[in-house]
Amino acid sequence: QANAFTLALQGDNASGVNKRRGGRGDTSQAPIIVVTSALLDRCTDEEIMAIIGHECGHLKCEHSLYLTLGGLVSTPLRALPLLGSQLESVLQSWRLAAEYSCDRAALLVAQDVNVVAGAMLKLFAGTARVTNTQAFVDQTREYDELLERANPIVRRSVQMQMQQRTHPLPVQRVSELKKWFASRDYARIMRVHGGKEGRY
Repeated sequence: QANAFTLALQGDNASGVNKRRGGRGDTSQAPIIVVTSALLDRCTDEEIMAIIGHECGHLKCEHSLYLTLGGLVSTPLRALPLLGSQLESVLQSWRLAAEYSCDRAALLVAQDVNVVAGAMLKLFAGTARVTNTQAFVDQTREYDELLERANPIVRRSVQMQMQQRTHPLPVQRVSELKKWFASRDYARIMRVHGGKEGRY
């Protein structure tokens, strides 16, 4: 069970940290989730729950541990001509995939794509004043259509840009989330656990 803390900070962020010391049942060594006060002020209760769900996904999957280990392994190999760049590319792909996995965790908590999309929009836009969640969700459809029609050079350019990012593009994240929301996998999880099935 994770402890949750609020920090009085201007930045919009949330993060989770696994703490490894301590024996079984030692709650003083439980994982920590930090949500900034600015993000709490900006988001609805449902959106905050989705954000905490996302961070719980990172904690449950121990992403910080595996990213640290991956970085330690790849650092001495980066100087090698071919292997270094391939290893870095694999680590970056895994880093982006970890974010998609945690977006799914957020959706399992919220059980509504619009709630998760609204949280993302407020997180990335930095304001709650001019946010139209439905327009943001609709952009994902346009993005998918444009990318599908684009020539191979443009698609390759988008892939290369993604290799420089720590997180996927927000529009890509919502697009992938919508696909999963409508999938049999999501419906099966909801049936087993008594949640709402996707009807997007």
